[in-house]
Amino acid sequence: MATRRLDIEKFKEALLRDRERLCSESKRIARRNSEENQADEVSELADYDNHPADYATETFEREKDLALDRNVDDLIANIDRALGKIEAGTYGICDRCEREISRERLKALPYATFCIDCQDIVEGR
Repeated sequence: MATRRLDIEKFKEALLRDRERLCSESKRIARRNSEENQADEVSELADYDNHPADYATETFEREKDLALDRNVDDLIANIDRALGKIEAGTYGICDRCEREISRERLKALPYATFCIDCQDIVEGR
């Protein structure tokens, strides 16, 4: 049990580091979008100079940032769920079959909620 407790502490530390990194990334994306919005307001007067391809590039970049931000938000939510499971004493237990999730899987994906067999079932493999 002591070894399992040490493992959980290591996973908790890794989750907290990942969460901090992702929160910084989310702030960076938001700051970049804010700066772009301000630049758009200023450049509205010069719209006649811009080529349609420039607009397409800007639209693509904004959509990419929105997708990245959604992904970051989802990852933060998964990490928060895993941290909650640590606090509840259920971390590392599969949500579906209630067996232990392998240490190797948790090393690869510390916020995993299913063992590999149940993940395959959930994904229809």
